[in-house]
Amino acid sequence: MKKTIIFALFLVPLSLWAQDNASLTPAAYLKAYQQLHTQPELSGQEKNTATFLRKHLQNWGYQIQDSLGFYSFAAILKNGKGPTVLYRTDMDALPVEEHTGLPYASSVTALKDGVETPVMHACGHDAHMVTWLAVADYFAHHPKEWKGTLILLAQSAEEIGQGARKAIAQPSFKQLPVPNYQIAMHNNADLAVGQVGFCDGYAMAAVDMMNITLHGKGGHGAVPQNTIDPILLAAQFVTEIQSIVSRNLPPTDAAVITVGAIHGGTIGNVIPDQVQLKLTIRSFSPQARQLILDRLKVIGDGLASAAGLTADLYPEYHLLDMSIGAVYNDSSMGKIVAESIQKKLGKQAIVPVEPVMIGEDFGMYRGNPAIPSYLLWMGTLLPATQEKYKSQNQNFPSLHAPNFAPDYQASLPFSIQVMTTALQALFVAH
Repeated sequence: MKKTIIFALFLVPLSLWAQDNASLTPAAYLKAYQQLHTQPELSGQEKNTATFLRKHLQNWGYQIQDSLGFYSFAAILKNGKGPTVLYRTDMDALPVEEHTGLPYASSVTALKDGVETPVMHACGHDAHMVTWLAVADYFAHHPKEWKGTLILLAQSAEEIGQGARKAIAQPSFKQLPVPNYQIAMHNNADLAVGQVGFCDGYAMAAVDMMNITLHGKGGHGAVPQNTIDPILLAAQFVTEIQSIVSRNLPPTDAAVITVGAIHGGTIGNVIPDQVQLKLTIRSFSPQARQLILDRLKVIGDGLASAAGLTADLYPEYHLLDMSIGAVYNDSSMGKIVAESIQKKLGKQAIVPVEPVMIGEDFGMYRGNPAIPSYLLWMGTLLPATQEKYKSQNQNFPSLHAPNFAPDYQASLPFSIQVMTTALQALFVAH
């Protein structure tokens, strides 16, 4: 274990940090992490965060492309003939009250839906940004080490699934050079510092949010025979739709349908006219997604018909305008990146991981025709920290948890080395 810790702490060679006036020092990046963590901003409100990042990239000679929706922007650096590589970071934080007790913990609040709400970087976007900034620093100050075009995309509103959608819809996004490769990273507390998680193919789920209104015919709770009870219909519907995953999809095609909220009725002796359900739907393949959406309607309409409702009172299905596609990791690109990391950091750095049903809008940039893309999982806790949690029979602090606290002094140098190595490999691979 001691060897692993030492390995993690000294992964970054001194040559990574150019010591001229424009480049930042390792200590400056650790300070930048604390600053970003202490001053988080909610989705779509990342004005100061974007200004902080943009200032450094402008100083290093990057061409800035603004107007990518919310506070998203791209920074472009051209360095001769070669491939074009896009590297995205997210910027937004979550409406979570921090409980880490760290000296640099967030005490920030912000307005969300008109309510003053605590804000925290509980998903590691602060570490994503610092890694991204250090990579920008390296490539700006080492032009002899690579050739091509680097696009650094700083994206707003990942947490609400709107940042990538809004960015790619902007005319200014279409003015960016078309990448040969696209890459991103995400922290993972289940992986130790020194480990990089790889998952070829579908790695993170497509996300759909749907509101469904089930209608009925209300009346007195003591004479249900004179009504058509939408609460009973809702109970039947919630149960029946679980058969979609278990009986309509192949067992190898994973999906999740969760009813997270039910709203209906006011008092126990009144049968209401309607009930509203709020769902999240997670899937990988487009075929699975469409099958789920189709079956939800077939089941809902069928139950309404069986209950005696006419077609004008069949359920209403409202798919919210916040759907995001699945993250699909190109295996050929993954091989290039994995081999480069293994060569630099050793075989033990490469860890296969399973797909997850968490959503991530990085998949929206893949496009059609598809651009080879890959999202890497980055270890964030030292083995000693993991052992501490295990000894106390506690789970590791998960993403979005109020106690999420990476061992940033070790994990940041590691993620910077990994992402720098990955991009270098992509610039010579095409």
